[in-house]
Amino acid sequence: MKELLAYISNYKTIAIIGLEKNTGKTETLNFILNSLKDKVFGVTSIGTDGESKDIVFETPKPSVEIAEGWVYTTTEKYYHQKKLLSEILYISKETTPMGRILVLRALEKGKVIISGPVNVEWMKRTIEYIKRKCDIVLIDGALSRFSQSSPFIAEAIVLSTGSAFSLDIKTIVKHTKYVYSLTKFPESEYKDFLEDKIGVWALRKDWEKLPIESGLKIEDALDKLVDAKIIYLSGSLTDRTLKHLLPFNNLKIVVRDFTKIFISQEIYQKYKPKIEVLRSANVIAITVNPYSPTGYTLNSEEVIEWLKREIPEIPIVDVRKDVR
Repeated sequence: MKELLAYISNYKTIAIIGLEKNTGKTETLNFILNSLKDKVFGVTSIGTDGESKDIVFETPKPSVEIAEGWVYTTTEKYYHQKKLLSEILYISKETTPMGRILVLRALEKGKVIISGPVNVEWMKRTIEYIKRKCDIVLIDGALSRFSQSSPFIAEAIVLSTGSAFSLDIKTIVKHTKYVYSLTKFPESEYKDFLEDKIGVWALRKDWEKLPIESGLKIEDALDKLVDAKIIYLSGSLTDRTLKHLLPFNNLKIVVRDFTKIFISQEIYQKYKPKIEVLRSANVIAITVNPYSPTGYTLNSEEVIEWLKREIPEIPIVDVRKDVR
């Protein structure tokens, strides 16, 4: 556990990503907040966190606890529901279904509902502002939304997994290892050239922008890939797009980062495509929640043991066990 906290202290922006709803990312968030009391934290989310009940299972959820002096984001709706005195630092011009986003500094300790920007560019701007007000920014991940964990936003990532994803340990380990493997693709030698490019590009003798907006229309530009060495997609790489590219045996696929990869585990393992990214991600730890919202509990030590066999290079812990 000390190893995990030491890693966290080395970074300015950390995303906590749940691989499924109720895999313990809020417990992970609170564990970090409560363990590094010498740090001033900023907390934001691309979704909403801190509600008293799970909206699907109607089970109690852990609150997000903020200390005096820490910075956090919420919407206008939740601002009026807060129970602690806070100073308004900034109000966004953009709006969400819950109102504008407020950046606040807590003037006393208390529980809050965290809610933040709904897209990557807005999140980047918000985090740059919050970073000037604190030591470490924690980004609370939303269900099935990896965009906030882009290495263009977060310097480091903590993955949260557990029995909410599956009650079968082998299935948990298989899926967690797959997601972890997506963060390990090598960086392209053309990363600097491609970073500001939008759309679909191909390298033959020279780089050429293809006449399509995204990989979703790749079948309209397959003739442009004859003799191509590399294809770059600024948007998503999906199963459908990949299947169109497979006949080009030596074609290397470059995407912006792992959050743009939406290839199913079965398809990826079957075809083993050559993929590179513009920026690699940095997973520094995995946390395990053995408790399922349906009432089942797994042996966390067994889950961790299995995971460490597959991913021995980073800390893997049950934060709920460590705070009990």
